[in-house]
Amino acid sequence: MKFKIIWRIVIIIFVSVVTIWFYIHWKKTEPIHIAKIFILAVENRDVNTIYLLTIPKEREELGVTPQAIRLVLETTLWRHGQVIGRVQSVEIHGYYGVVMGKWLNAKTKEPIPANYGPVSNPKEMILMISLLALTPEGWRVSTARFLIGRDFQTFGNLALCRRVGLKGLIDVRTGYVVTLEEMERQLALLSRPSH
Repeated sequence: MKFKIIWRIVIIIFVSVVTIWFYIHWKKTEPIHIAKIFILAVENRDVNTIYLLTIPKEREELGVTPQAIRLVLETTLWRHGQVIGRVQSVEIHGYYGVVMGKWLNAKTKEPIPANYGPVSNPKEMILMISLLALTPEGWRVSTARFLIGRDFQTFGNLALCRRVGLKGLIDVRTGYVVTLEEMERQLALLSRPSH
C-alpha cells in the first residue's frame, strides 16, 4: 500500500516538473516561433496570417490592413518574385525581441537588392522583425515597422506607406507610437543611397 502511494507521488512530481519545464521552454521560444510563422507567411504571400500576427494597436489604430500589407509588399519585396527569409540573429529582451537577417531570391539564393539601407550593408533588403509580448494576444509583430522598412529600402521615403494609410508604428522597446514623420527622420539618419 505504501509503495503505491509513493509511486503515485513520484509520478505526480515528475509530471509537474516536466510540465513546468515545457511551459518555460515554450515561453522562451514563443517569439522565435511567431517570427518564423511571420517569415513563412511573407514567403507564401499569406496576407491574412501577416495581419493576424500584427500588434493589435497597429491593426486597430495605425492603418495596418490586409490591403495595406498586400500593396506595400507587392510594390516592394514581392516584386522580385518568390522570396525566402534567412534569419541571422535573434535577440529577446524580456518583453520585446528583434529578428535580423536578409531576404533572398528563392531561385538564385542571391540577396534581394535594396536602393537604400544601413550604411553597413546598403545594397541588400534586410529582414528585420520587431516583436512585442505585451499585447492582449501575446507575442505579436510590428508589421507597420516591417512595411515601413520595405518602403524605405525600396524608395528612400515613406510615400507608399502614407498612400496606403499607415499612420505610424508601435516602438516595441517603449510601447509608444512613432509617427511616420519621426520614423522617416530616424531612417534617414541610419541610411544612405546605395548608388
